[in-house]
Amino acid sequence: MKKTEVILDPDTFPAAIQPFLQHAKLYDSSCSAAAKTLYIAGDYRAFLKIGKQGKLMREMEMMKFFYSHNLAPKLISYVSENGNDYLISEALDGEDGIAERYLQQPARLAEVFGASLKVIHSLPLVGCPFPTRAAEMLAESESNILRGYADKAIISEDIKEATIHLSTLKSCTKDDVVIHGDYCLPNIILQDWKLKGFVDIGTGGLGDRHYDLFWGIWTLEFNLKTDKYREAFLDAYGRADIDPDRLELCRLLAGFTE
Repeated sequence: MKKTEVILDPDTFPAAIQPFLQHAKLYDSSCSAAAKTLYIAGDYRAFLKIGKQGKLMREMEMMKFFYSHNLAPKLISYVSENGNDYLISEALDGEDGIAERYLQQPARLAEVFGASLKVIHSLPLVGCPFPTRAAEMLAESESNILRGYADKAIISEDIKEATIHLSTLKSCTKDDVVIHGDYCLPNIILQDWKLKGFVDIGTGGLGDRHYDLFWGIWTLEFNLKTDKYREAFLDAYGRADIDPDRLELCRLLAGFTE
């Protein structure tokens, strides 16, 4: 995780947020244009995520659910006002999955990454706040197709061909496990190779396990610059639970959603 020190006036933040920023150093650790993330280094270590009003509510709810199973940081504060959401969470001990020490042992990293995904997919379904993620993703995909959107980095084939393929496969999707929703290496926290938890879970809920599997495959290739470790990841996860058609469907869903 890259961190760049920034100087911000705590008084420009909502009153409920200000005490956490005073007398602390702040570092920009954002990795997405959708939200700004600040690392707070003071009397305690925490992260402040800032997004458009209403956009971080799902992440707050999923964080509380994952935390109840010891798989996410503790929520400190959530404020939604003046056009923005502000979400503060404790910083987990450890480093994310793209720390150099882990990237230097890619085979071991792929195995730990696969086994850690199985932990998420073994969570009880009761209490998960968003129970229909597969259906939501399918509806969003169909809407985006109508307006001509597709992520060309994922949908490399002809869009019309991909649309037909999606229509053919869509009946096989299932909301069968709790999913992370953005299962990428920067979103897993490890301490000496032991799983400490997950972050950026705002697109999670009950969904199709293959959506996380697709993104797991994608992030390993992206961050390791090779597809050599795909099989180790899938072996560690467990081949018995992998359906090639559902994996292909979830590739299309990932390509047609934002």
